[in-house]
Amino acid sequence: MISLRNPVHAAISLVIVIFHVAGLFVILGSGFLAVAQIAIYAGAIVVLFLFTLMMLDMRHLPNSRVTHRQMWLGIPVAILLAIEAVVIAIGTPAIDDSIKGFYPPSTVSELGGSTEALAKMLFTNYTLPFLMASIMLTAATIGAIVLARRIEASEATTDNQSASTTEPPSTPLERSAQ
Repeated sequence: MISLRNPVHAAISLVIVIFHVAGLFVILGSGFLAVAQIAIYAGAIVVLFLFTLMMLDMRHLPNSRVTHRQMWLGIPVAILLAIEAVVIAIGTPAIDDSIKGFYPPSTVSELGGSTEALAKMLFTNYTLPFLMASIMLTAATIGAIVLARRIEASEATTDNQSASTTEPPSTPLERSAQ
């Protein structure tokens, strides 16, 4: 996804990643989170990304590959993460009560299922982070719209100035073309 040249293709490949994460939620037994993942992220957030990319009009950007200086730091970090993943996959400890989390399966069942447990956790313990994320997404959307309108206004001013400096058409054919 990072290596794609076209940002629209990268955003669409993000949908594939979101579907994979939803599949992980299904495997973990939380169908509600899987549906919410697809509906909210693939259905709304990626559409917002695509809307923003379309408003930025990235056709004028160069389409060449660039090797970043950070790649030489990224390669060893990627190797370390791969080694860590192999170590975790090989030496996974048995699951006991200490690592089951705040809501173990027995508590989730008592609450009526994963949806109720998620709602209770989200709207009691994590209310402030939930509201902050909502405010940040709203501010980002408003900022994108304001920036896009400034660009449109400056282009309209430039077009009006260039139209006033051009000479009027001299032939009837040129007049009818306008």
